[in-house]
Amino acid sequence: MLLCSDTMNARPENLAARTLSAWLLVAAGVAGAADEAGAEGTEDTSVFDGAPSTVADAFEACLREQLALAEADVTVGEIRMLCQHSLAGLQDDTVAVGPVDGLTPVDDRAAKEDLAMDRDFILTAYEPTYILGTYVGSPNQVPFQEELGSPRPLNNEEVKFQISIKAPVWREPFGWGSDLYFGFTSTSWWQLGNQDISNPFRETNYEPELFLRNLKARRVFGLKFTGWDAGFTHESNGRAGDLSRSWNRIIGRTVLDLNDVAVLLRAWYRIPESGSSDDNPNIEDYTGYGDLRAVWTPSRNTYTLKLQPASEGTAVELTWSRPLSRTWRVYAQYWNGYGESLIDYDYRIQRIGIGLALNDYLER
Repeated sequence: MLLCSDTMNARPENLAARTLSAWLLVAAGVAGAADEAGAEGTEDTSVFDGAPSTVADAFEACLREQLALAEADVTVGEIRMLCQHSLAGLQDDTVAVGPVDGLTPVDDRAAKEDLAMDRDFILTAYEPTYILGTYVGSPNQVPFQEELGSPRPLNNEEVKFQISIKAPVWREPFGWGSDLYFGFTSTSWWQLGNQDISNPFRETNYEPELFLRNLKARRVFGLKFTGWDAGFTHESNGRAGDLSRSWNRIIGRTVLDLNDVAVLLRAWYRIPESGSSDDNPNIEDYTGYGDLRAVWTPSRNTYTLKLQPASEGTAVELTWSRPLSRTWRVYAQYWNGYGESLIDYDYRIQRIGIGLALNDYLER
């Protein structure tokens, strides 16, 4: 997932604008509270006293303290990230005024990505990693009927989980600001409660990727596009015979950064296969040639909407997550359309699930 930016070049006037916006929001709250207090014969507005300046002043104090204590090899970016995370709990969930240092959620993730590139032996998050209990309205029974000897071998309930990581391979291999990454995503659909067929993993899709990532943000027609990815991806379910599914693609991605909303734009070209070796005939009719995902991060929530248009119909995915602790987030997902998994690429699935996630595309 490309979510990166020119974070270390954040403009000071952006911070000033966000601080002013925060003051205006709080001032409106103070005025409302004062009106109510006057009607009741009281003037207690202490709940609003210093709300924006408390966080901003604490952030500046943290910067000064850490600069004074930092070792010689610590970067300014690392100090900014340290202070931002240490003060995250001071932000008010009820008023979304943005990160305390004026960064957008895309900038925030970009800073983490940039810092990670300088670490040794590092693995970082890619797509969300999660585990869900799910319900499917009408599972795709056909591929398994002959193999399992039953007209309806699959349950409607199953566990879906995904593990997704990436690692830097080569910093600026061509010398023009792009880094080489290896990514790997594994998504599984597990018939955990189906004892009649020995609780199998119904389907697992494995997707290794090799791609270049450029972190530079550019403005096009006044819109901020944050970096780009370009690379190769192979996706397979690791099966043989009639249940085998795989394809290879060239993929390009970029992110449109709209402050609290980010839009991931992705396009792909399938590398053609001969008719005798193609186990996904006409897959483009069902999965199309790209998708877009909008990510909105009000307060501490993350909402996403994915649209994957194709000639046979547009697939839709909706998700929501919110932190439960420093490690886990509650995570809900809804899918309706073709192409959720390779075995179901030409079968419309409607699924809803809820569970836990370690990360999301963007987080506050």
